[in-house]
Amino acid sequence: MLKQTFVYPLVALTAAIASIPLSASDVRAAVMTFTDQAAWEMALSGNLFETESFDGDLSSFSANSSGNGVGRFLTVDLAGGIGDPGPTGFTGTGFFEGEVDSSSVSTGDGLALSFNTANPISGFGILGLQNDSEQNPSGLDLQDIGIEVNGERFIVSDILGLTNSRDGNEVPTTENMAPIPFIGFTSDVAITSFSFLHGDFVAPGGVNGTAQEFYIDGLVVASASASTSVPESTSVLGLLAMGIFGIGVWSQKESHTV
Repeated sequence: MLKQTFVYPLVALTAAIASIPLSASDVRAAVMTFTDQAAWEMALSGNLFETESFDGDLSSFSANSSGNGVGRFLTVDLAGGIGDPGPTGFTGTGFFEGEVDSSSVSTGDGLALSFNTANPISGFGILGLQNDSEQNPSGLDLQDIGIEVNGERFIVSDILGLTNSRDGNEVPTTENMAPIPFIGFTSDVAITSFSFLHGDFVAPGGVNGTAQEFYIDGLVVASASASTSVPESTSVLGLLAMGIFGIGVWSQKESHTV
């Protein structure tokens, strides 16, 4: 089901396309994080907000596949997933099920997910992130889940103010007690994709867990105009695999959560 709301006044969307950087020398966008949906919408005043609620039939996407439809204006690419014990796709009950795994994508169960948008967007929000169980939504290891937006990487437990992966210490195991209502992002450079990756690729050596499965209740995106079509099957798997699991030196910038 697709839901739309407008917030005024109208402002222009920055027209630029982001890519996953491979080195610390790349220019990076200024990405802001939010845990308050009203504050996120205010920061994006003037944009059109559209929500994908994952009401599709049961589905399971293949390892290393790209262009998998997850609604009217989103597709998802899988980097890895060979030997993945859990499905990636719709649960058939209103959730998207995914997993992040820090193992090798070529010799192990390594997996990261990249969501692609039909048109450039200025922000997005994750609705109802929880453990991969409708009966028991708690128990999700939040430090295991990382999110990359326009070259900036974040750990969910950091965004929520529960951990600080930048202090040089091991990130403690931090579980959710209930579905997380909202985690939002904005960027001063237009967003065309965002990725879910394991927290160990955000804080190398600082996260103990190797894999984490999760449910998402929905995704909301903000853009200057309504999305009209799913993007072509242009894969970013090569860049994703290189940026996450391969070569290159990168540095983590300090995040700002509202």
